[in-house]
Order: sequence, then C-alpha cells, then structure tokens
Amino acid sequence: MAKKTTAKKTTAKKTTAKKTTTKAKKTTAKAKKTTAKAKKTTTKAKKTTAKAPVKAEKEEKKEVKTESPSEKKPTTEKPSKEEETPEVELSKEEKAKLEEEEEKAKEKVLRLESHRKAGEIHKQVVEFIKPQVKVGAKYLDICEAAEAKLIELGGEIGFPTNVCVNEVAAHYTSPPNDESVIMDGDIVKVDIGVSVEGYIADGAFTISFNNDPETENIVLAVETAVLKGISMIKPGVKANEIGKATQKIIEGFGFNPIKDLSGHSLEKWQVHGYKEIPNVAAPSGATFEEGDVFALECFASTGTGTITRAPHCHIYEYNISTDRVPFRGKVTRKVMGWIGKTKKTLPFSTRELVKEFKTGKFAIRELTNSGKLVQHHVLRETKGEYVAQFEHTFIVTEDGIEQFT
Repeated sequence: MAKKTTAKKTTAKKTTAKKTTTKAKKTTAKAKKTTAKAKKTTTKAKKTTAKAPVKAEKEEKKEVKTESPSEKKPTTEKPSKEEETPEVELSKEEKAKLEEEEEKAKEKVLRLESHRKAGEIHKQVVEFIKPQVKVGAKYLDICEAAEAKLIELGGEIGFPTNVCVNEVAAHYTSPPNDESVIMDGDIVKVDIGVSVEGYIADGAFTISFNNDPETENIVLAVETAVLKGISMIKPGVKANEIGKATQKIIEGFGFNPIKDLSGHSLEKWQVHGYKEIPNVAAPSGATFEEGDVFALECFASTGTGTITRAPHCHIYEYNISTDRVPFRGKVTRKVMGWIGKTKKTLPFSTRELVKEFKTGKFAIRELTNSGKLVQHHVLRETKGEYVAQFEHTFIVTEDGIEQFT
C-alpha cells in the first residue's frame, strides 16, 4: 500500500510542473507583447524626435522673417480722420492771385526761350543773307529771301526787312515790284526783325561798297560803338551813359551820330518799347533793370547827324490807341481781321499785305485815314551823305547782359 501513495504524489507533482510551465509561457508571451509595445513606443519617440528639429528649424525661419519693431518699414497708411490736417479753403481773391503768379512764371520762361530762339534764327538769317548783299542785287530779292528764310526756320516777321542805302538811315523796305539795285559805291544797311510768340530779336549790319577815304571806317565806327555800349550795361546803369560813350566813339572815328534815332526796349508784340538808349549824351535816361530786353543800335553819318522824314511809306503798324471804327469796305474789314490775328501790333509791309489781299493798298489808305494804322516813313539824311548802322538785341542779367543776336 505504501508504493501506491508515491505514484499519486509523483503524478501530482507532474501536474503542478505542467501548470507552472504553462503559466511561465503565458508570462513570457505577455513579456513579449510588452517588449513589442515598448519597441513601438521607442519608434514613435524616435519619429517625434526626428520631427522636432524640423519643426524647430521652421520656427527659427519664421522668427527670422518676422521683423523687429525697429526694422519695420514706415507705413503709408493714411492718418485717421482725427489726425488729418484740414485743407485751407482759399478765397476767390487768393485763388486769383495764385493763378496770376503761376501765369507770370510761365510767361517769364516762355519770354526768355522765345527771345533766344528768335536770336538764333536771326543769326542764321544774317549768315544766309550777307553773301547775297552785293553789287547788282535787287533790294526786293534781299528782303524776300531774308523773310522767307526766317519763316522757314520757324520764326515770323518781327519787322519788315529793311534795305537802306547811302543817305537812307531807316525804314525802307521794298514795295511790290521794286526794281532798285545795289550800285558800286553804295553803303548798304540791312535790318532784320524776327518774332517768336510775339517776342522779338532785332539786329542790323552794314556792308560798304564805297572806296571813298571819307567813309573808310564808318562801318567799324558803329560796330565798335555798339560793342562798347553793350559791355557797359548792367542793372542800375543809366541809358544816357551809354549814349555818351557811343557818341564819343563815333565822333572819334570822324563821324556824327544820328541824334534823332535811338536804341529801344522790346516788348511782346512791340518792336519799339517804352525805354530808349540815345545815340548821344543826354541829361537823363532810363535805368537798366534785370530782365529788360533791348536793341542797341548806333548810326554814324558823314553829315550833320540830322534826319528828315521822306514822303513815301511802305511799313505800317496797328494803332491800339484809337477808338473802334466801323468800315464799309469788305476788304478793309478782312485786312483788319488779318492784322489782329497774325500781326497784332507788329509792323508789316505793303508787300506782305498785297500777298494776302490783291487790293490791300486801298484798305491801307482807308485804315490810315481813319487813324487805325501808324506809318513808319522812310528816314534819311541829306542827299549825298552816307549812313552806317549796327544793332544787337540782348537781355539785362544780374551782372551784365545775354546777347541774343
């Protein structure tokens, strides 16, 4: 009986061992699951760790792009209504004054530019016409050629081209069909006026075909006088001081200045302005001011220096000081319209008018008789005497002059 008890115990032991092994297996499996879970957690942690620098780098870049307050660019945002400066409402008088000042500034610029352009055109016309002033040349051809050239260059006729010979000092321009020609022994003066926007450049030169010793230096006399006079001009100088100086030079050459003619200021649409530069010494005179535009012209004569008015006239100018006059003639009314539109108060020649109106001479007679036209008669010294002329246009500057011609 003792042997049977031992077998049961052994069997019980086996059963216990089997249970223990099974339990151990389960524990091992559980441990494996735990290990696998731990591996997953580790992998996830690694991924998180890997993402962290990228995210940090993005954050860093974001911080770089973000400007500090001191580095921010100034905004162009409009101020709030409370911060806006209220506009000052100008009165009608103030607006009118402001507009007037703006117009004056524009006109000042236009004036200077126009005088300069007119001066440049004048220089080119003189260079072009001088070779054509020769013995045998018609006065009419010289007048026509000079005026056609200045128009071609962009100017307008500021004063009809003068061709004044020998004792004739001023204001002779060829009438239509003029057959006069330059002769050997003549002293010829050519005076040309160019207008640009109503602003004028006026200048003259003399060519002598005379070999008489008495007239040898007459051209040099007027050129020297004008250049000397111009060199003296600046703001504050008196015009009579220039006259005194030019007279001395002309007399020094053995000639007489023509006392009845003078240099003159140039205004818009007006060749002969309100100020004069005498050819001789005078007790008083106008004062040169900055911005003044003048034509200084000197005349030297072998005679007494006195001129008279010839009966014939080929240059006219509209007279703005007369009252309104009704005209019956249709052509006369058309002529008045042409003058007002194209010439205003600039002088014009019979020759120029007849090109526009074939019967213009009759209109001139009616307009002259009514006082609507001013006549520029031919001016001359004593028959047999000789006159020379020289002229330049300039503007008075702060410390001297700017010469245009």
